[in-house]
Amino acid sequence: MKNLLIATTALVATAGMAAAEINTTGGARFGVVYDENNTVGAQESKVHNRFTINIDATAETDSGVEFFGRVRIRGGNEGNGNLIGGKALDDTGVSAPRVGARIGSLTIAVGNINGAIEDLAGVYSGSIGLTGLSYSNVVNNNASSGSFDFDAFSSGGAGSNGVEVIYSGNGFNAHLSDSSSTDRTALGLSYAFGDWTVALGVQESGTLGEDFTSIGVDGSIGTVTVGAAYADNEGDFDTFRINAGFEIGAATNVTVYVADNSGVGRETAYGVGFTHSLGGATLAGGIENDRTGLTRADFGVRFKF
Repeated sequence: MKNLLIATTALVATAGMAAAEINTTGGARFGVVYDENNTVGAQESKVHNRFTINIDATAETDSGVEFFGRVRIRGGNEGNGNLIGGKALDDTGVSAPRVGARIGSLTIAVGNINGAIEDLAGVYSGSIGLTGLSYSNVVNNNASSGSFDFDAFSSGGAGSNGVEVIYSGNGFNAHLSDSSSTDRTALGLSYAFGDWTVALGVQESGTLGEDFTSIGVDGSIGTVTVGAAYADNEGDFDTFRINAGFEIGAATNVTVYVADNSGVGRETAYGVGFTHSLGGATLAGGIENDRTGLTRADFGVRFKF
């Protein structure tokens, strides 16, 4: 993502502090979404938009230690009411900060942490559409307790308020996160070699239904990307997913996934999506049958700045 420098590099006059800077990055998207709904009078087709700005600050000492902080501003609206009239869902807010330090290959962060599972290599492989739709392709998303029951950076709220330690070097990545506010401890391990990456994720939680173990592999065969993942979600809500991506011409990519889900009320999920480069922006869309058997679709444009 291209950085836009909003503050010139500041030379700090105190001993031990070399330089500091603030950068912003961001992105936006807009389009239409369709969400099949069994509720009488529910609005199924909606106009969608989102705008995000990341504000990152860094300061580096003469000894080479980098301190950092991030907050995010996000706003979005989506029609979300009955068929007559309806109302807008306003999702605008400023996130709590994630702050920490980097020393060589080691990163320590506290506050609104990223989370070991959210950052795990391949966790979002097979994602489709403008918005990701239901993310039924995420094998850790089929817990009996609900969806996205793992710590992740909150774009407009307090987040998990935890601590995480990350090591990355020579193709190996280890990420340990813990939050007393969510009562979750997670470990993510991955190793990249050539065109392939293997990953292992484990979470233990004080909330029933949130424990899981997942494994995954992603790689490429020529111009085709492939992946597979399995999660043993507590309570017999296991998921196995396969996914593939194909290039069509110089500017278009197609992604497909199938996820077999066990558990009461769960069905096999499958979907197909595409992206097409507009040169500075991306046209994206997708359609899926989610893990609950409902049809979802979206179409629109997204861009970064």
